[in-house]
Amino acid sequence: MSLGVYKCMKLIPLFLLLLGSTAFAEGDLDLAEVKPTPLALQVGEELEYSLRWSMFKVASGYLRVHPNVVIDGIDCHHVSLRVVSNSFADVFYKVRSEFHSYISVEHQRVVRYRVEQHEGDTHRDATIRFDWENKTANYQRDGEDPQDDVEIGTYTWDPLSVVYYFRHFINGPFEMVTLPATDGKKYLGIDIKYLGQENLEVQLGEFDSYKIEPNTKEMKGVFEKSKNSKIKMWYSNDEHRYPLLIKSKVIVGSFIAELKKVRVIQ
Repeated sequence: MSLGVYKCMKLIPLFLLLLGSTAFAEGDLDLAEVKPTPLALQVGEELEYSLRWSMFKVASGYLRVHPNVVIDGIDCHHVSLRVVSNSFADVFYKVRSEFHSYISVEHQRVVRYRVEQHEGDTHRDATIRFDWENKTANYQRDGEDPQDDVEIGTYTWDPLSVVYYFRHFINGPFEMVTLPATDGKKYLGIDIKYLGQENLEVQLGEFDSYKIEPNTKEMKGVFEKSKNSKIKMWYSNDEHRYPLLIKSKVIVGSFIAELKKVRVIQ
């Protein structure tokens, strides 16, 4: 059991990617050059998730919309994801990680993305800076020289902001859509297939939902050993478009992230 839990904890950093997977593919609609309408973000909204491996709860995840901040002189939305392993999982693989995205209010484009990843013996703090004049993104790990610039599309998202963009974008059935994204090292995308509507019950309650399947071709770690592994996601079919449930069967078992609570922090 300890080996299984350890491998599951190695999946927790992928919670972010499960909310928005990172495999570029041709879809029916590629939004790399499509200007988004303003994001409808509710300041103070926090979504709490229970993360499980099979029957074992191993961590909690928190998606939050913070008050606006100024970054490089630009008024920005500020959204974050925090992942915290519980006392049971801490014995095998302790996780205390945060991801922050800063999005220009005026231009609806990412200005900066910040990673503070503390997992097991790995501590990695890094920043991605977006240069929209030159259409590039730059990854820099703290204390190291910046890596080479990556060319991006006119409207390209980081792995966290794309979650909020997709919540805002989905407004009914579709066949396939490709959302452009970058991790600062590659120009990626999210190829999303629509699977239909379902009535779904999670810890928060019962919802009508949209069911989707993100492409996972470029997933690393445990996922690349699971040739037939697929991710399924459910978004609420209402004005909130909450990410309700994420399921993936991989070589070490089943990974589940389930929406537990919604609160507004004043």
